[in-house]
Amino acid sequence: MTELVPITKSRDFDPADWWAIDREILQCLACHDAMTPAEVARELGLSAAEAASLLAMLVREGKVRICQVTLAA
Repeated sequence: MTELVPITKSRDFDPADWWAIDREILQCLACHDAMTPAEVARELGLSAAEAASLLAMLVREGKVRICQVTLAA
């Protein structure tokens, strides 16, 4: 498995470069298959809220699918 270097940890990361983060999330999912938002967050060095928000945008764009949800504890 190829190890991904989070784009957000790059010294030349431009916060306006959100498409790069989207691409990184898609690459992460391609390498790991199904993941929870928390796992995506950990893998890419994002907060859980950031990962959930970005994933929601990808869902709206039809790029990812939500397959399972549970009640919050």
